[in-house]
Amino acid sequence: MLLNMAELGAITVAAICGAVAVIMLLQFRTSSGLQRQTAPQTMTHTGTVFLFHGSDLIDATSDARAMIKHGSSNLSDLDVLIANTVQEFPQLKEKLADPAAHEFRIASQNDPAVFVDVKHTDDRLRISLNSDEDWTRELVTLRLSCDASNAQTALMHGIAIHSTQLVWQEDCNGNLLWANTAYVDTLRDLDVPTILGSGKDHLTGQKRRIAVKLVQDKKEEWFDISTVAHADGWLHFANNATEIVRADNARSEFVKTLGKTFGELSIGLAIFGKNRQLTMFNPAFGDMTSLPFDFLSANPAIDTVLDRMRELRMMPEPKNYTSWREQFTAVEDAAKNGTYSKNWTLPEGQTYRVTGRPYPGGAFALLFEDISAEVSLTRRFRLDIETGQAVLDTLSDAIAVFSSTGTLVMSNRAYAALWLDGPEQILEHRVLQSEMKTWQNRSIPSPMWNDMRDFIQQLGARQPWTDTVLMDDGRHLECHANPIAGGMTMVRFTIAQPKRPEIRKLMLRDTAIQAAKR
Repeated sequence: MLLNMAELGAITVAAICGAVAVIMLLQFRTSSGLQRQTAPQTMTHTGTVFLFHGSDLIDATSDARAMIKHGSSNLSDLDVLIANTVQEFPQLKEKLADPAAHEFRIASQNDPAVFVDVKHTDDRLRISLNSDEDWTRELVTLRLSCDASNAQTALMHGIAIHSTQLVWQEDCNGNLLWANTAYVDTLRDLDVPTILGSGKDHLTGQKRRIAVKLVQDKKEEWFDISTVAHADGWLHFANNATEIVRADNARSEFVKTLGKTFGELSIGLAIFGKNRQLTMFNPAFGDMTSLPFDFLSANPAIDTVLDRMRELRMMPEPKNYTSWREQFTAVEDAAKNGTYSKNWTLPEGQTYRVTGRPYPGGAFALLFEDISAEVSLTRRFRLDIETGQAVLDTLSDAIAVFSSTGTLVMSNRAYAALWLDGPEQILEHRVLQSEMKTWQNRSIPSPMWNDMRDFIQQLGARQPWTDTVLMDDGRHLECHANPIAGGMTMVRFTIAQPKRPEIRKLMLRDTAIQAAKR
């Protein structure tokens, strides 16, 4: 029914235009007859004349202006005239584009008695609609004006009907007068009588967002509505904003969740926007830097934040103030590039790991992690390792520790003196295979070394193992293998000292035997 009313309106407009044309024609004929009876004077009339400068209309008669007043605003005046007269004069556009055509006449395609006269004079263009009879010209002018108006009305009607935006008209009492297809379909889909409430408080002419509660699903559909006064009533325009509202709600929930997560983090977080000002921070950042909340909530710039941290001795103390200011810029640039990661050792003894992370749009974040306990533990471990190494170096036995995969983990100074040719080999990455080769090259061949290799590579529970081998210089070497934690094995070599002098002499290195081995 609503769509029929709209169509009826369009038909009514067309009928009124036709009636006006007939009335004007009758009045003109009556007036012409009386004048012919009274006096043979020449009639003075304005006609239908356009005067253009380029494509812009600079002057026109009232009939001429009526022909183009319903044209599209994105077209020039000349293009509007061509579009409105294309049914009568289809060759007009082509002739106007011809630079050689300075003055010409084109007859109407529907009525040869009607024609347009076109004349170019310098940069001026004069177009006049003429006919053999004035009443014929006036009738054609009126028809073209009505056709243009009807075309504009039909276009607006089609846009309103088929627009995806909800459009409807109400009278001053809120009664529905007209609605487009989108509005009707929406009411049917939501199963609601109206989008607006029953009260008149919504007729404010302002944009607002309202919720329509659905009876069955107990959900809400949101709409952005604009209202303008129109013909003793209201014209409403609405867009469905449900997805926007849900997205905003989801984002708000996410921000709340993110805020709670940031609040519970032990890592200090400070986010700076593209304008270099602090936009977000968590409580841990304030606690770690000792910066007051009112100072941070004022959105200070990054150099102000770092300068205040320096005053509170929450940054490494620089050697001079000039290099300190340069460090500000270095911190900011590196954070934007995602390459800033340093450990800050503070004067009070704490150690912070500070990392910069870039974000889209020029923003960046600084993350502060208190690693004082980790650094202290690392130092203690290093001290324990150094102490253990020092203890091993005091022992006279040669000791080497191998991992379960056969990698040499550590050895003492006596081991290097017994097996290595120089101190540079201590820093090399050594494994069981290379060490075993060194052992075998400096001792008399013995199956004991195979037993030693099998013991070190054995998995599972093992018992301490001991055996003896004779070195190439005649000394007896006691070899001990003991399993230790983590599947590792400690190998200990002890030189057995002979008690009798003649045996000691036999154990001295024989140069002839060494030369033969080479």
